[in-house]
Amino acid sequence: MNRCLLFLTLLLITTAAHSAACLIESNDDQVPIRLCQQNINIPPQLFQDSFCQPQITERSFDIQFVDACPEGAYGICTGARSEGVAYRQSIHYYSEPGDAPVLKAYCEQFSDGQWQLPEIHSDKDQ
Repeated sequence: MNRCLLFLTLLLITTAAHSAACLIESNDDQVPIRLCQQNINIPPQLFQDSFCQPQITERSFDIQFVDACPEGAYGICTGARSEGVAYRQSIHYYSEPGDAPVLKAYCEQFSDGQWQLPEIHSDKDQ
């Protein structure tokens, strides 16, 4: 019984650690950027301290840590990884739907991810 409780507790902790996401939104006067990174298997501290910290010169961002990426993305790169690391995340894109062809190609060719169109929920589904 104790082993079962320990296993369930560890399973819940592991699931919680991998369910973190960060919503990244530009807060400057340049072209708006809005995306969300959903952690798959990145250690939580590394995810927060490195992966969720965009380094784009002359740009500034607001970063909000959330349990899951919000609905409304026009495309999602699932299982994306950065060059040289095995960690994976899903990246949800919200800014400019016209960028989808370029982001899809980058997702599949360079990030080793799979491009997905999000499910669209209509009022009838609710």
